[in-house]
Amino acid sequence: MFMSRPIANKPPAGNPGKSLYNKDRSADETPGETVKKHDRSWLTLVSFLIATTLASSLVFALAFAGVTAVIGEPAQAADEPQVDPITTERTFSGVITDARCGARHSNREKNASECSRVCVRHGSNYIIVNGDKKYELIGELREVAEFAGQRVSLTGVLDGQTIKVSSASLQAEDRRGGQ
Repeated sequence: MFMSRPIANKPPAGNPGKSLYNKDRSADETPGETVKKHDRSWLTLVSFLIATTLASSLVFALAFAGVTAVIGEPAQAADEPQVDPITTERTFSGVITDARCGARHSNREKNASECSRVCVRHGSNYIIVNGDKKYELIGELREVAEFAGQRVSLTGVLDGQTIKVSSASLQAEDRRGGQ
């Protein structure tokens, strides 16, 4: 039968008289030894690996962003207007009023012009009314406010139920029509 023998603390073959381990089986701290014991935990190793991963990820992200900025298309200057080639300006005619009162103003003490301006100051929006069509007005509202309560011709871009006004002019009373 096979019998196991206890392994004695033998010196290595190439270095007679020296043992690799002390009596308590800890590493010998003499210079030139192959194993040195460290008092570090596995948490230190994991923390080091996480920090290294995050740092390298940041370096790669910055490099990628830099390359993208260099070879990407040039950004449009902030002072250049963005032009949508599909939209075209049209002319609209009607009476400028406010969204709260519409064509019939609730304040009988003020005329249509004054009532519209008061309602807009209190949170309403300017609209243009022509028959049963109503459009909210945005854009050059200084011109619009000047003609509140009057029949006008507006030039602007229609987007749904909103007109972005580029210009406005007073319309003669006998000319009625439009869109």
